[in-house]
Amino acid sequence: MIDLVRVPGTNGTPYLFGEEPHQRPIDVRDFFISATPVTQALWTQVMGSNPAERQELSAPVENVSWNDITGFDGFLDRINAGEILVSAARGDRALRFRLPSETEWEYAARGGPRWTDGFMFSGGNDIDAVAWYGPRRSRARRWLWRLLGKDHRGNTTRTHPVAQKAPNQLGIYDMSGNVWEWCADPCVTLDRVPRDGTPAAATSDMRRLRGGCHHNWPVHCSVWWRYGIEPRAHDGCIGFRIVLADY
Repeated sequence: MIDLVRVPGTNGTPYLFGEEPHQRPIDVRDFFISATPVTQALWTQVMGSNPAERQELSAPVENVSWNDITGFDGFLDRINAGEILVSAARGDRALRFRLPSETEWEYAARGGPRWTDGFMFSGGNDIDAVAWYGPRRSRARRWLWRLLGKDHRGNTTRTHPVAQKAPNQLGIYDMSGNVWEWCADPCVTLDRVPRDGTPAAATSDMRRLRGGCHHNWPVHCSVWWRYGIEPRAHDGCIGFRIVLADY
């Protein structure tokens, strides 16, 4: 039900977080991250119900808020109290599932130690190869296709089953497009992003989303695009993936 990928840390050689020319050196420890967004099948197994607007068990769960995931008796509380953690941790009682920090998310999306490849999207520069997205043309055509529930090519704009596009250098799927993904962090400016890979320790009314979704422009699906929304927000474009780590 869950496939985890090891992301080797930076080992004292920071990666550059953010979009050029405004980048920030970040050190990240080793961690495991789910190879795909959390699916509706996994959410249903953990939570006992499926909140997705477009239900298909192999597609990402969506329509889930940050509060649904991190709050009392939410997804993280339940998965960390069950047999899935026991199986994934393989006897290591220090390991727990959590949301990735924003800097962990971007490091994994860029390919971990292969971040110097400099790809715009997670896995390459050809967005059609790696992401479900919604390319747009004129405002009028955008309105028409959205009214019809389609992109400019006539494809239905919706979530898709995970791992159908090419993975990135680490074997991680769908970090660009399909659904936006919640991170642990509150929204902070670039100068306040911690340099040690941890979530920002700040007060904010907004929480960070990364990765873009199935109806976004390519730029929103880039590995550096940062977006934020209220933690109670939920719709058919917002999902998440999880990290397994001992910190």
